[in-house]
Amino acid sequence: MRLLTKEQARELDRIAIKQMGIPGIDLMGKAGSAVAEYAQNMIAGIHTPKVAIICGKGNNAGDGYKAALELQKVGVNPQIFILLDKKDITGDSLFFYEKCVKENVALTHLVELPKQKYDLIIDALLGTGFKGELRAPILDFTKWINNQKSLVLSIDIPSGVNSNSGNVAKNAIIADATVTMSMTKVGMTLEPGKSHCGEVIPVDIGFPDIYNELHGIKYRMVDEDLAYKYLKAPDVNTHKHRQGKVLVIAGSRGMTGAAILASLGAVHSGVGLVTTCAPESLNNIYETNIIEGLTVSCQDDGKGYFTVKNYDEIEKYFDWADVLLIGPGLGKNESTKKLVIKVVTNFTKPLVIDADGLSCFAENLELFNKIKSDYIITPHHGELARLINENTSVIINNIIEYLQKFMNEFNGTLVAKNAPTLIGHGNEVVINSTGNQGLATGGTGDVLSGVIAGFVAQGISTRIAAELGVFIHGMAADNVAERKGYRGLIASDLLETLPQAIMIYE
Repeated sequence: MRLLTKEQARELDRIAIKQMGIPGIDLMGKAGSAVAEYAQNMIAGIHTPKVAIICGKGNNAGDGYKAALELQKVGVNPQIFILLDKKDITGDSLFFYEKCVKENVALTHLVELPKQKYDLIIDALLGTGFKGELRAPILDFTKWINNQKSLVLSIDIPSGVNSNSGNVAKNAIIADATVTMSMTKVGMTLEPGKSHCGEVIPVDIGFPDIYNELHGIKYRMVDEDLAYKYLKAPDVNTHKHRQGKVLVIAGSRGMTGAAILASLGAVHSGVGLVTTCAPESLNNIYETNIIEGLTVSCQDDGKGYFTVKNYDEIEKYFDWADVLLIGPGLGKNESTKKLVIKVVTNFTKPLVIDADGLSCFAENLELFNKIKSDYIITPHHGELARLINENTSVIINNIIEYLQKFMNEFNGTLVAKNAPTLIGHGNEVVINSTGNQGLATGGTGDVLSGVIAGFVAQGISTRIAAELGVFIHGMAADNVAERKGYRGLIASDLLETLPQAIMIYE
């Protein structure tokens, strides 16, 4: 499913009207009719339903006026509340407002809150251009709407939700359903905005099919069909070497769990062999816990972390491996960073770089250009912020803007771990549809990096492996949550449910 940013929605509207000559009244008319049709579904079965339509200014209000006309035709007599004077109603909205006057639709211009109770409230206050915080009188009405025991239907996007970032203003509308025009907006798929939208119903109102001509990164939801295509059962005559080989460089004293979880994530992805490099003084921990994998004991003089001196020991396995995973739990010792740089700039097969493996790239993005193969990085927002020397909260509040800037200069595949996770490659960003808040616990990202590396080792391209890995990882978390809830979910639980998630597509 394709998605639109705020800017792309505006561009689509402008091209349709200005360049292709599609009358704005026609687009608004179809939008309002679609809202009315869905509103009828919501109130079906309610005897003499009471419907209120709360209108602000702009096109959303026009959609609301048209919806009122259509509802009145079928015997539902809505009450329209308008938060501005008639003289301030302009453009195509004025056309439908005047039709409402002519058809004797109940109209009230007011700043006071309604006293009556309604079965359905249609939110036609604000559109996709909103950002920041709500102000009176709109704020008073969004609070009133949220406090009513009414069904709520929003037009295009719930008022108070940022259509790019998914951020929500205080007292943003919490809708039961949202009828959105043409395509779902990006912010409606990102939390917390997603939780404010209820059921999302995209409707075709006659925009031209020029999606690929719009400026900026193209967004879409994850494609589950890829799982059916790439996660089929292996051939009956396969063997462990043909199923792919993952080389893991991860862990340090106090963080051996990261190496173990990443390695086992790869094992449970269906890969044939996993070899994990371990600091010699910690090797017993690795061998005890990664019983389905191999280990390479790297001399560490009892330090408990890797140094650049370990490169020659590790380099011997480069030809053996189909993919290299580096970073989980490595720590930030300067000599470890030097090892990471030497490894990622000399390994000539696909790479997955996670967690501490990204430290050497912070404010040093040109280092990515020295990588000789396809690669994937898997930062959470804090790690992404460090990469580009920005505050984490700024990234979260302006994620679309920063993704655009980052991807313009980035030649790998980005897995930006969030709610939900975003996968970027070239001029496309895919938004994942699985997973839950139970993933907000230590180690789940390590499992994810292992799963992605395992898929790459099995011959799947880095771009598709990243998308599939995030999707299956999230599905495994959803399976755990069904049994244990969110608070009880831990990273090792995912290892048990990964095979179940993959099995669906075999």
